[in-house]
Amino acid sequence: MGVSALATGITGLKTSQTALSIIGDNLANLNTAGFKSSRVNFSDELTQVLRSAQAPTSGVGGKNPLQIGTGARVASIDVNNAQGSLEPTGRPFDLAIQGEGFFVLTDGTTDFYTRVGAFNLDQNNDLVDSATGFKVKGVSATINIPVNTVVPANATTLVDLVGNLDSGMSTGAVNQVVTTTSAYQVAGPAPATQGTSLDNVLANTTNYVTGDTISVTGDETNGTDVSATFTYGSGAANDGTTLGDLRDFISASYGSSTATISSGNIVLTSDAPGVSKLNVSLSDGASQTGATTFSSSSIAITGSGDTYVTTVPLFDAQGKSYPVTLTFSKASTDTWNVVATMKPADGSVTSLGITAINFNTDGSFASVTGTKALTITLPGTAGTQVVNFDFGLANVFNGITQLSGSSSVAAISNDGFEAGFFLSASVNTDGTIEALFTNGQTQTLERIQLATFANPAGLTKN
Repeated sequence: MGVSALATGITGLKTSQTALSIIGDNLANLNTAGFKSSRVNFSDELTQVLRSAQAPTSGVGGKNPLQIGTGARVASIDVNNAQGSLEPTGRPFDLAIQGEGFFVLTDGTTDFYTRVGAFNLDQNNDLVDSATGFKVKGVSATINIPVNTVVPANATTLVDLVGNLDSGMSTGAVNQVVTTTSAYQVAGPAPATQGTSLDNVLANTTNYVTGDTISVTGDETNGTDVSATFTYGSGAANDGTTLGDLRDFISASYGSSTATISSGNIVLTSDAPGVSKLNVSLSDGASQTGATTFSSSSIAITGSGDTYVTTVPLFDAQGKSYPVTLTFSKASTDTWNVVATMKPADGSVTSLGITAINFNTDGSFASVTGTKALTITLPGTAGTQVVNFDFGLANVFNGITQLSGSSSVAAISNDGFEAGFFLSASVNTDGTIEALFTNGQTQTLERIQLATFANPAGLTKN
């Protein structure tokens, strides 16, 4: 066997060795986040020509060339850039890219690109790559999470009202109604219903266990105190586990009033005429597992017709909340009046510019007679605070309506809030990072930068 034959055979061993190395690398990185498998392609080496091809002549046929291959070589090693599977980790800054693109990292001088989104915060609260410490780049700058930030309080200037005023309500006998400050919701957000578990209400902060209690306190329309305890759990010894069970318990606790659920609100209704002191308050028992952020409201007025009452919390510049009660009464077929009141300890209503709320014959909102401004005077302040109400667009059904069915008007948006401390940060599907604060406010911090390449396989691994 000649030396050339040995050399040719060795090229085959070398290429096979490369192929085995690629296979081994793929196997070794089965659990490596962001790893893309590779494949090797072979081609034959330069061929040695012993005799060139000869064309046929009139008397002799043609001859094919005599060629000897000199072995095999690695033609290319290709990276498979197909989308990998995604797995949840439970860590807020473990990110993955759905589709094409690379996260952009920087050491302050050079940019690096990776599909691995295992990030965390360093001592300066900068978002960095866990393996290298390189900072993660956003669209405009590197990303810093302001964990020590406080959002200052903001005084209420605008409140959006949405819901229905029952077209069937009369202008005769009093029908006193009290509703919770805000609607209870489930994920979506959709309004909670009677079948919604108390643990599934968004206001629930800790799931209840059997034996946990909810205190129901308040006043009947005649001022009689109401005090009862709802016990969470199934079976005869307990009162139930759903919002509907709690509603039924409230109804049973109030002798001359009935509790219902309307658009997620717990609504307490009484037909007693004259001055009404009806109110209800819910609170969790002390030293227990379950907890929910309950809202409450109260009103004391003399009605001359059907009324619907809702309470709106208004915030001053220091973030203190002052409840303002709005009482809607039907004046005529398509016209309603509204009165704003406050408890003396909370302040006073200086003026309300709304003299009438007008609806179209189809039940859509038409207009407001007067202005939509409410002026209040708060205790301890020298001046007044002006709040505007938004009832929705005219001639469409995106705000308040007058349709057949339960009344459910409530505030869905309030630009006032108390001061809030940083609570957490989350990353949206478009890469936008938002900070959430204890007062429910959010701030957009930055958007994670993605880099795309026409030929990502052309990148050199570091």
